Amino acid sequence: MMSEYFTFALKFGLIGITIVFGALALISFVVSLVRKMDDRWQAHEKAREEAATLKEPTIDNTTLVLISAAVATLIQGRFYIRRVRKLLPRDAKSSPWSAQGRAVLHGSHISRRGR
Repeated sequence: MMSEYFTFALKFGLIGITIVFGALALISFVVSLVRKMDDRWQAHEKAREEAATLKEPTIDNTTLVLISAAVATLIQGRFYIRRVRKLLPRDAKSSPWSAQGRAVLHGSHISRRGR
């Protein structure tokens, strides 16, 4: 009788361990597959971004200033643009998060006449 319980417990334990390790192997496979897909997607996006940065700009600085001034005036009134410069050089290694943070910070320094 004791031997039957021991045999049942041993079989039950082995089946449980097999299921757990099988599930872990499946999870590991899925994670590695997703990682490979993400690496491929990142490489494709980086190549597309590099190709886009090599293109010549389609508008000059004067046109950019005029469009910016028109949009700013339309949205919130008169603004005075003191200078125009790129926030990030082409070869800068920064994330979109830091670029957005810089844009918000620079946007807070816009001065209006009468304030």
